[in-house]
Amino acid sequence: MRVARTLAAGAFIAGAASVLATVGAGSAGAVAVTPLPGGVRVDLSPADTQWVHTSNFGHMLAAIPHPSAPSFGMALDAAAAVSSAHPNGRVVFTVFGPLHELNGSMLAVQ
Repeated sequence: MRVARTLAAGAFIAGAASVLATVGAGSAGAVAVTPLPGGVRVDLSPADTQWVHTSNFGHMLAAIPHPSAPSFGMALDAAAAVSSAHPNGRVVFTVFGPLHELNGSMLAVQ
């Protein structure tokens, strides 16, 4: 059962990343995903950051059955709220580690 939940959480996280990439696909500054050793760096454009803030996307991610989901979702919403208060504000985050032990950082950038 735990394996099924882990796979479902991984599929949902991948789906969430693809949603963010699709949302930004039409804008000049779309979501940028950069591979890093052992993880990825995700740069949201200002438009994507606004969308995350207005849709409370982090709140939805927080409901994923994964130990990291609640803190990641709350941090994403908080960073998007701070960044969206500035015209060119955006969110940048990194995710490292295996799916069952994710960690990383999140920045609200002006």
